[in-house]
Amino acid sequence: MMKLHKTPVRGSATGLQSMKTSINSMVQCELQSRFDTDFNLNINAFVLPTRVTSELPSQTLTKTHHAWQHLNGLDLADPNYHQPGRVDMLLGVKVYAQILLNGLIKGPPGSPCTQITSLGWIVFGDAEGNSSKNIIVMHHKLDLNLLVKNMWELDSAEKPELTADEKLCETIYANTTTRTKEGRYIVRLPTRTEKIKPTEGQTKDIALRRFKQLERKFEKDEEFKKEYTKVIEEYTTLKHIEEVPDTEIDAPSVYLPHLAVIRNDKDTSKVRAVFDASSKGINNISLNEELLVGPQLQEDLRNIIMRWRMKKICFVADIQKMYRQILVTKQDADLQRILWRKCAADPIKEYRLLRVTFGTASAPYLAVKTLQRYAEDEGKHHPVAAKTIKEDFYMDDLISGQDNTEDAVDVAKNIANILKNGGFNLQKWSSNSTSFLKQFPPDERNSNVNMAINLDGTVRALGITWNMGEDSFQYKLELPRQPITNTKRNILAEMQKLFDPLGWLAPSIIQAKMLIQKLWLHRSSWDDEVEPEIKKEWLNIRHNFENLKDVNIPRWLHITKLRLDQTTIHGFSDASTKAYAAVAYLREETEEGEIKTNIVAAKVRVSPVKPVSLPRLELCGAALLAKLLKQIREAMRIPESQVFAWTDSTIG
Repeated sequence: MMKLHKTPVRGSATGLQSMKTSINSMVQCELQSRFDTDFNLNINAFVLPTRVTSELPSQTLTKTHHAWQHLNGLDLADPNYHQPGRVDMLLGVKVYAQILLNGLIKGPPGSPCTQITSLGWIVFGDAEGNSSKNIIVMHHKLDLNLLVKNMWELDSAEKPELTADEKLCETIYANTTTRTKEGRYIVRLPTRTEKIKPTEGQTKDIALRRFKQLERKFEKDEEFKKEYTKVIEEYTTLKHIEEVPDTEIDAPSVYLPHLAVIRNDKDTSKVRAVFDASSKGINNISLNEELLVGPQLQEDLRNIIMRWRMKKICFVADIQKMYRQILVTKQDADLQRILWRKCAADPIKEYRLLRVTFGTASAPYLAVKTLQRYAEDEGKHHPVAAKTIKEDFYMDDLISGQDNTEDAVDVAKNIANILKNGGFNLQKWSSNSTSFLKQFPPDERNSNVNMAINLDGTVRALGITWNMGEDSFQYKLELPRQPITNTKRNILAEMQKLFDPLGWLAPSIIQAKMLIQKLWLHRSSWDDEVEPEIKKEWLNIRHNFENLKDVNIPRWLHITKLRLDQTTIHGFSDASTKAYAAVAYLREETEEGEIKTNIVAAKVRVSPVKPVSLPRLELCGAALLAKLLKQIREAMRIPESQVFAWTDSTIG
């Protein structure tokens, strides 16, 4: 009914007598107060397939706050608390601690107490004369073990068929996208229905309240205000935003709250404006809920990296302000209105964003789809460049190359020219070839020697970097300071920050995975100190992680197009009672007759807790290998006849 976006999870909630209910999804929502307009709290909530509990109270109370003088005149969080009603959300103790305020009123014996919170006064305790033999349990314990059991694995998923919404999104784009005389594309925001409900949600009032919160932050930090003002003024200078004319103020519209995101890892502007299209109106519907997100258009980053390793001369670049190079129609610009003033003494003015906007659910799809549309429309005379645009972009990052410098420069220049016709400018060129880089002005080159490779924008304790000078992959380790107490929660928190998308560190990471499984078997509490032998084992593993900084993986696999027929992929699988694994190597014969082998990718799994026979685990390893080789073959475009799978299992 709330139309919240669900994120798939696996877990269970445990209640009275250990009765379990499966949990398959989680939502993000904002908790607001009916009394405190400045209060809002973002929370993650797990979705139950059934109601949280039965109606509360179980029967209508004969006495109410009108009969209890100590409750008179209070703004109750639930004025109808005395009537049976459905419980829509159960807040955990962490949320309760955040809404709790100073103020407790105790009444005479036989009457309830009341506590002030950010949501209003809540009523609890005894109500004389309103006894019931029914006991309702309002405690649920989340089984975090199931929620995190598979969090370290990055499985290659089969490309699913398009859903009805994805097909509709593709149809809307194909039927409504146009171009300006200058070559820029104009897109519609893809919505499920022609008339959307957020325009009726009085979003202007909400955006105004959020903007005044932002201004209060400005008052406390003048430098922050200065940097954020620069960001908005840049939008105006580049004509990515315009003031709404008085004659169009009353047109159907949606106002987006905006906030600042500070990125200390950025070399240039550290402050970025984010527009909150997930903010709900008074009708409890946001713009993002009405927008279609579209299908996945680009390949997995792991596939792109595998293909990148086949290029002797490689190059990397990114598109400057990718989203903001694409126009939206005038009617859709009104769905992206914001409020702004430079100085608190000035009147607040209404603006609308004229470009695809960061923060809207459809923005990634529209940007990538338009990028690929450029390749189709402009790449007819440069087929290699057009193919590269379609296959070797990961969001706004170009990751590609060729067999020699001349071809690499030619393709790169053609890609840059094709995209420039549509307003996309490539910047921050990097390469393992100085001859390649000399073909680009110094201000268009990347000055960094190392480039971080990231899958989802998450800051990782262990991440992969590409060292341009050595043309190799290295691991950057930034483990937090060792905590005083080693708990299951702390160990898991550090584990999930290890980023190893292609499994090159599988022999090291599998030890930590087996340790986590051991913690489950010991039924360790999440926040208690782990047993001495487990602590010792974990500290040893953690110490050994320091050596991962010395791991060096060559980027180039010594492949060239002319000798692709001399290239073979060899995969191996094995199993033990503790784990099973699969690994693939590329074997290449050079022109000099030298044999070169390099690891491509690996996968490893901890054996199930429930005892499984070794023959069955050997089969699990073989199945894991088959999936891995299929992904590698498709990513690297290697014929099936040149792929071999090996196992030492002799079980028939």
